[in-house]
Amino acid sequence: MTPQELSPESPESPEASRSDTVVVRLVMPDRWLEDVVELPVGTTIAQAKLIGLEAMLLRAVEEPDDYYTEYAEHEVKDESATLESLGLRPKEILSIRAFDLGHYPRYRG
Repeated sequence: MTPQELSPESPESPEASRSDTVVVRLVMPDRWLEDVVELPVGTTIAQAKLIGLEAMLLRAVEEPDDYYTEYAEHEVKDESATLESLGLRPKEILSIRAFDLGHYPRYRG
């Protein structure tokens, strides 16, 4: 491949892959679990949460809605938002927590 073909806009170039992905620390602080993954910036919060749950719990999760996601210590209300739209920078943390007595799930009526 020639240097012209490896322009920053080319999907094969290292610069393109760095700008199209972000390293995310997914943590479950209540269980002392952590997983570090590299995800495309277009990944939704719901997708990242599911990836983290399955990696940290070592099983498929039937009810991902039993968990919520926090970024910068605030609940992410719109889990259809992407990592990019959230403004997540490399190696920042998304916390995945189970709804419990101190934090009730949103009403789904």
